[in-house]
Amino acid sequence: MNISYERVSTIKQDERRQELSFDNYKIDKKYIDKATGKNTDRPQLNKLMLEVRKGDNIYVESISRLGRNVDDLRNLTEYFKEKGVTIHFLKEGFNTNGNMYKFLLTILGAVAEMEREIIVERVREGIEKAKKFGTKSGLSIGRPERTLTKEFEKYYKKWKDKEITAIEFAKLIGVSRATLYRYIKEYKRR
Repeated sequence: MNISYERVSTIKQDERRQELSFDNYKIDKKYIDKATGKNTDRPQLNKLMLEVRKGDNIYVESISRLGRNVDDLRNLTEYFKEKGVTIHFLKEGFNTNGNMYKFLLTILGAVAEMEREIIVERVREGIEKAKKFGTKSGLSIGRPERTLTKEFEKYYKKWKDKEITAIEFAKLIGVSRATLYRYIKEYKRR
């Protein structure tokens, strides 16, 4: 059986980029995790580990999708190899047949681990700078504050005076009704 394993770090991320790499393979079953790669405690990975059988092939878009820790990568590949399962790392162009994969896994896995550490460090530094300098310096956490236009204020008055409906108001400023009500709520708080 040909199986794909996909992983994105957060539920907001989309796995479609990874799915494109499987276009040239007949995939019988997919396992997709939306979780960090810092450890192996992932629901779909755990399920995959229980369900694979001897002779199965696991296709992974890249090493970092399986894990971002060299020790975890080694343990996972050994576990699957002992079960008679071959893992194919498509981006890097190798699989777990033979012994050369151990060398490649160690080198490329170390790079994936280092990438994760750099990402974590940069996020932490960005948050510290934003806290230190505040949002005035251009460093901010989260969505930037919205400035409502004069046009909004003009139509807001018409809406309050019941000259236009909420639907018309939203169309006039080019937003959905849900967004309009968010704007109104923000405007009232000012």
